[in-house]
Amino acid sequence: MRADVVLRNGRIVTMADDTPAASAIAIRGDRILAVGSDGDLLRTAHDDTRVIDLGGRTVVPGLIDAHTHLELAAYARHRWTDVRGLSRAEVLGQVREKVAGSAPGTWIVMQGTFGQDFPDRAELDKTAPDNPVAVRWTMHKFQLNSCALELAGIDRTTVAPPGVRIHHGAGGHPTGLIEEGWDLLNWPSPMGDALADEIAETARELFLQHGVTTIHDIAASAAGVGAYTRLAGSPAVLPRIGLAFTAEPGHQPLIRTPEFVRTGLRTGFGGPMLRLSAIKIFVDGGRDGAFRSTGLGSRGDQWGLPTRTPQGLAREITAAVAAGTQVWVHAIGDLAQEMTISAIEQAVRANPGVDHRTRIEHFGNEIYDARSLQRLVRCGGIPAPNPSFLYAEPDDPDRRIPPGVQKYGLRTLLEAGTRPPGNSDTAGAQPRACNPWFTMQRMVERRNQHGTEIDAGQRISVAEALRSFTVDAAVATFLEHDRGSLVPGKLADLAVLNKDPFSVRESELESVTSVLTVVGGRADGGELWNDELART
Repeated sequence: MRADVVLRNGRIVTMADDTPAASAIAIRGDRILAVGSDGDLLRTAHDDTRVIDLGGRTVVPGLIDAHTHLELAAYARHRWTDVRGLSRAEVLGQVREKVAGSAPGTWIVMQGTFGQDFPDRAELDKTAPDNPVAVRWTMHKFQLNSCALELAGIDRTTVAPPGVRIHHGAGGHPTGLIEEGWDLLNWPSPMGDALADEIAETARELFLQHGVTTIHDIAASAAGVGAYTRLAGSPAVLPRIGLAFTAEPGHQPLIRTPEFVRTGLRTGFGGPMLRLSAIKIFVDGGRDGAFRSTGLGSRGDQWGLPTRTPQGLAREITAAVAAGTQVWVHAIGDLAQEMTISAIEQAVRANPGVDHRTRIEHFGNEIYDARSLQRLVRCGGIPAPNPSFLYAEPDDPDRRIPPGVQKYGLRTLLEAGTRPPGNSDTAGAQPRACNPWFTMQRMVERRNQHGTEIDAGQRISVAEALRSFTVDAAVATFLEHDRGSLVPGKLADLAVLNKDPFSVRESELESVTSVLTVVGGRADGGELWNDELART
């Protein structure tokens, strides 16, 4: 069989155990034809074959982001005002500037980041008396002004839905600080072609240029799903999309698990550019809303924000496993994780022999005890920690939440036999995490934004970090038959890198990027090859 393209004179990192490295790769159509030596693969060329000299550059499989929020990142990039890193006064200045250019009643949304000092309700009211304002730390926590509270119908009598916390001040009046309740707001969701264009631009600029060829997004709206449907048929070169649908109660829920499994839709439904990944279940909240045993000695409203009973969670996971739909469970606190593992164990007993690969998102961000990890391994679950968050961890261990707990225990997870998938899990608060090499630097170097080492004993190698974004991410999303390694028959998804990640210093891993990202044998612009390499 003849190749359409042969890439030669490179370092091909296949991530396959039987052929870990080669110098050339041949592509036919959207698939890999062969991998091997220059001499062997040049024999697959014919008169019309494009033969490309890589000039010694490193080629890796297309990277897979196993958990992110692309739609929300697009909102933050195109629709909301970036106030990350600004002071309280500077944030108010940005609100003031937006008010001056907006009609009364127009929503103003600000995107911040972890741990920022934001204005309170009174300060926002003074600056924006006639515009609803929301200032987001993350998708889990935000501050509203009075106008936004009024539009949402939130007052002292409002009963928070399951999994949501409305903070109250003097006289029981809401302070405007809300956890896990973004769905309570009546802010206008983008519609139509504009949203598709914004998602496409965000996917290209924040993901594709770093070598990401598959993104698993948690769908945030019906409009977003429609945008992805449109993009799946686009001639543009974009990352492949896997969609997870959140089951209520949870963030931006689009489904209820019992009704969804009755449709017959299951993991893998769709095509190569857009497929169904999973059902996403939120068991607790973010950092401040995690269901932890450390809160049990305090008031009941400080225990965390569990959304379900143990029995209800077990029924949901059991039904999804029986239907062939993968489940990703958001569980941060130790009690939430314990509840989830018990539910997975029940689902496995009810469905013996089923390859379920149920994931616990954020398991490993905090290592509580070996017993929970052993149980997760035995029942076939997959931990999905988020090492990119290490960047924002405080220097002082006693200021980390919960204090003194080992953070982002990647070495512990690997030694237990698990293979955590690489991911960014960003909804706009930390867009640098969309670059997998940023996250890989955290995994290898273990340093936060101030250069402080965080649990150095949990560091892993560059090879292990790269595996998490390739082979392991493919396995964690039921895609190992098609993606994750460069072997004949798999999709021709790959990245030609500007630097060899195995040769650069740990502190320079983030500077690795893709000179050319190929999706299904095509590079940006529709051609497999233009002049990209010649210009670098």
